[in-house]
Amino acid sequence: MRSCLFLTLLAPFFANSATMQLEFLDEFIVPADLRVDGDKVGGLSSIEYTNGRYLLIADDSKKPRYFQANIAIKGQKIEQVQFEKSLPLVNKQTRSGVVDPESLRIAPNGKDIIWTSEGSIKYKHAPAIFMQTEQGLVNFTLPKMFEISKTSGPRHNAVFEGLTVAHSGKGIWVSAEGALKQDGEESNIEHGSLVRISYFDFASKSMQKQFAYYLEPMVNRPEAKPDAFRTTGLVEILQVNEHQLLTMERSYTAGIADGGNDVSIYLVDLKNVTDTSQVASLNQQSVRPAHKTLLLDMASIKQQLGSKHIDNLEGMTFGPRLANGNISLLMVSDDNFNVHGKQLSQILLFEVKTGK
Repeated sequence: MRSCLFLTLLAPFFANSATMQLEFLDEFIVPADLRVDGDKVGGLSSIEYTNGRYLLIADDSKKPRYFQANIAIKGQKIEQVQFEKSLPLVNKQTRSGVVDPESLRIAPNGKDIIWTSEGSIKYKHAPAIFMQTEQGLVNFTLPKMFEISKTSGPRHNAVFEGLTVAHSGKGIWVSAEGALKQDGEESNIEHGSLVRISYFDFASKSMQKQFAYYLEPMVNRPEAKPDAFRTTGLVEILQVNEHQLLTMERSYTAGIADGGNDVSIYLVDLKNVTDTSQVASLNQQSVRPAHKTLLLDMASIKQQLGSKHIDNLEGMTFGPRLANGNISLLMVSDDNFNVHGKQLSQILLFEVKTGK
């Protein structure tokens, strides 16, 4: 029960955290030409800490995989990052449709992994949540609201982007990147939107409850061209304690010299939220979304980074305790294998400070 034990060890640190601060410590840039077991290291869309090692999923539909890495932290610095293995997510015997890997967590038994796929809505390949065991892939059952159709269901490239094991160890929370079609318009510069974060238990492999989360409007980059491609989304979640999550929101604008990425981290409180699991549409409905507090606008630390650059951050995990006893937090960026231009696979290290 490694993951449950980890949560138990974290519980005293995070119990009833009225306040939380994230202090930037260090940055590591993964070499763009790095390969392990013959596979290119890139597309790093999530990061998970387990048994002293890190698991990082690769957002590669052609060869779905994840990497095992050793990230050595000494004092307040990343001393070394070594990618040790490339491991398959699916093979010809277990492959289930077209997959677009986005997030990965270790199961409470410390052996199985849970991972999400956005599928390809444009080409009618369904999103999915998988439990990968020694026997193969097991699918979680998705409710009708996530079925693909012209008027309802998920939008392309805006489905299961975030994943975290629940505090109880009995299930998972999974977040959609953007609003479902039936829930209203997508976030844009003028307004935000409501997205759904759903709880699936391990026993039934089905959704048991759900709540709405307010996704902020896109960050307005006035220097961009009027017709520039823009997008925003909820890209990762991380359970803190029984009633709190960390969330990562990323806004992107194409054609900007600094890469066009704006990333913010929020502390989210689940108390008194409306259960939306039976709500067909959030559009013009009176629901109580989760309360959120901004913890960190990544733009505020940009000049502290060696790269002076915030890239396409998509993953985060709590890491080991630091020398002063505080918990570490690590983030990772997806460089899209540099197919859209030069990007970075960056690993960022933070110290988590809490208070009552």
